Amino acid sequence: MDIAQDLYSSGYISYPRTSSQKLPNINFRKVIEQLSKYDISAKDLLKKQALKPSEGKKTDPAHPAIYPTGIIPKLSEKNAKIYDLIVKRFLACFGDDAKRETITIYIDIESEIFITKGTRTKIAGWHELYKPYVQLEEKELPKCKNNDLFIIKEVIKHDKQTQPPKRYTPASIIKELEKRNLGTKATRASIIDSLYERNYIKNESIEATELGMQTVETLEKFAPEILDEKINKTF
Repeated sequence: MDIAQDLYSSGYISYPRTSSQKLPNINFRKVIEQLSKYDISAKDLLKKQALKPSEGKKTDPAHPAIYPTGIIPKLSEKNAKIYDLIVKRFLACFGDDAKRETITIYIDIESEIFITKGTRTKIAGWHELYKPYVQLEEKELPKCKNNDLFIIKEVIKHDKQTQPPKRYTPASIIKELEKRNLGTKATRASIIDSLYERNYIKNESIEATELGMQTVETLEKFAPEILDEKINKTF
């Protein structure tokens, strides 16, 4: 967010503290023409007669979705990465539809049904504009048809236990805060930073520290209202 704020203050992107998925009514062709000096793949978009972006449903009455202004900056490595992500996300909104194909095979081995799935990209479409930020697994299965027979070469038995849900990461917990309407767009990231700085949580895959656990236990005992989501939604 600090980097995005710097990019905004320098005039390279629009206001970053927004949850909107709607772009404003601006001259998209002019912006993309300028961005083509930064990313050559933008030139392919300029061949289109109409430039209509694909948008999500979320709106924000205060600010539109983040978009690059078209000014090409010279940036440090970290700032350049965030700027690159914003530009390519913006360009991808104008790309052609992508098409992925998923095939599911059901294998009957002595009345036990085993399932395998494979997915591949048939038409790259907007994925080409969003590289390297599109990370989709390409798993192509062998060709087969209904009621095909096969020979079992080897059976490997795995002894596994049910795994617990994945821990939150800073990114996923911010999404959860947004889902529960806790904090604001401007404060959610700083809330997580504060938890790390005060040693209440640790690691990228978030774990509560001993101090964090003891703090929660103390609050539950003496001031449980502080932990109530309903109370926190009012601030």
